[in-house]
Amino acid sequence: MQESPISLSTERQRAAAGYGSIMSGIADLLDGIGETDWELSTECTGWSVRDIAAHLLGAQEDGMSVPTALRRRRTGKRRYPGLSLLDAANQVQIDSHAQKSTQDLALNYRANIPKLAKRVERFPKVLAHIPVDKTMAPGNSPLRLGYLYNVIYLRDAWMHGIDLARTTGHPRPVSDMEAMVVEQIMADASIQWGAGPGLEVELTGEICGSWQLGRPGRPSLATAVGLDLCRRLSGREPDTEVLAVSASPAQVDKLARLRIVF
Repeated sequence: MQESPISLSTERQRAAAGYGSIMSGIADLLDGIGETDWELSTECTGWSVRDIAAHLLGAQEDGMSVPTALRRRRTGKRRYPGLSLLDAANQVQIDSHAQKSTQDLALNYRANIPKLAKRVERFPKVLAHIPVDKTMAPGNSPLRLGYLYNVIYLRDAWMHGIDLARTTGHPRPVSDMEAMVVEQIMADASIQWGAGPGLEVELTGEICGSWQLGRPGRPSLATAVGLDLCRRLSGREPDTEVLAVSASPAQVDKLARLRIVF
């Protein structure tokens, strides 16, 4: 079931379709948020519902304009020296929309969806290889613009849709393209796992399937609630734990500590 992360990240048409489907669900959720819910604190430390919406809008803008994305990274590095480059740029996105009404945040977000999908589908190959960070991609490899746009921004939006739903009590946005997002998450998790003893991971619940991490052969087996494991890999606190079937405690602990960029 595990596909090459390279083939997934370079399939621009699939990524564009993913943006259209996943972001439309988030736009519907934003439209339904009540006036008093915008200032609720979320599971993203220091961020309110409004902050997540501003970040999501800012990420769309970065996806539509390479100069905007690079400028925000430079501004973030200068303005927030104590944060990572990615976190600092995210905060600049929020700052950029501090004066925007919640209605405009939602309207602008929906309006940008087809523009971003078209931009991703037509993203120049020559720009896709530009590195924006030396070590943030899976396996501590360079994070390049093509990967940032085709993979990171998409799964980040998907995860924030879950954050918004958990905070506001709205149903989680469900997309027919989320299987593609989960495939990429698990492919990146496999790279981060490295070449150690193999571990088969069986996901259950809304997001289910089986993936092998590490060396092929007869790996040990662990199970996890699919949605919770994805949240855990992003650095969020899961509701359930990884369970060993035939995996060793060390393997379960390694999986529980594994992190990838969202």
